[in-house]
Amino acid sequence: MKKSRIAAAVSAAVVSAAALAVSASAYNGYILVQDTVYSFRNAWHDGSYGRDAGNNAFQHMTMNGASCEEGTYEEYEDNYDYDLGTYLIGDFTDVTINEPGTYTVSVNNFDWTLDGANSFNLLEVSTDLPLADGWSCTSASVIVDGAVAQTFQNPINDSEEYVQPIFSNIWNPDLTDAYAGAYPTTSLAIEFTIEKAGGAAADTAEAAPTVGNVDAATDSSKGSPDTGIADVAAVAGLAILAGAGIAFTRKSK
Repeated sequence: MKKSRIAAAVSAAVVSAAALAVSASAYNGYILVQDTVYSFRNAWHDGSYGRDAGNNAFQHMTMNGASCEEGTYEEYEDNYDYDLGTYLIGDFTDVTINEPGTYTVSVNNFDWTLDGANSFNLLEVSTDLPLADGWSCTSASVIVDGAVAQTFQNPINDSEEYVQPIFSNIWNPDLTDAYAGAYPTTSLAIEFTIEKAGGAAADTAEAAPTVGNVDAATDSSKGSPDTGIADVAAVAGLAILAGAGIAFTRKSK
């Protein structure tokens, strides 16, 4: 009985450690967009409108210019944010990235004709995948109204720290292969493939070059980005594992 109890405890500790390891390696991907009327969603690490800014802007398209004045859209009065002084309309599909693969992010429940825009100032995918760990985006497709409008191979990167493939940025003169497809009327999504140097699918992938910085165009006042990701140590069960003579080697992300 004593041996079986120890074996069960060791098994439980191994499962717990594995679950914590998966949690520690999870990252996130978000769509970044700004239209010609400056309605937008900024990068996740933007200090004023990003994921950790402490307001509701990152969960919705933030209307800008004349579109942010109260009373502009009677049907969206419940969407007016008095703290930000603008309308927050629509929502997003974001993704959790646990491993190399293909993912899709999108804008949902947004009327693309609402503010009168007809093209993009910015269109990118914003992730918290560290470039220093060998992550890269090797291909992507912009999907408009349910159909692929344009594909990109090894898109250039718009951040010095994170994977942030760029498809449109009117302030970046080095972006020669910018998005030239249709403007949405009903839906917008980006399908993108993430690989990691040294991985089975990444051995022949080229690292995406870094050109320009979208941060200055979207918000010059933000502070240093913070991934919000910390290493997780599997403490539970270590005494049992040590007593059983079992050692673990934790792989770096």
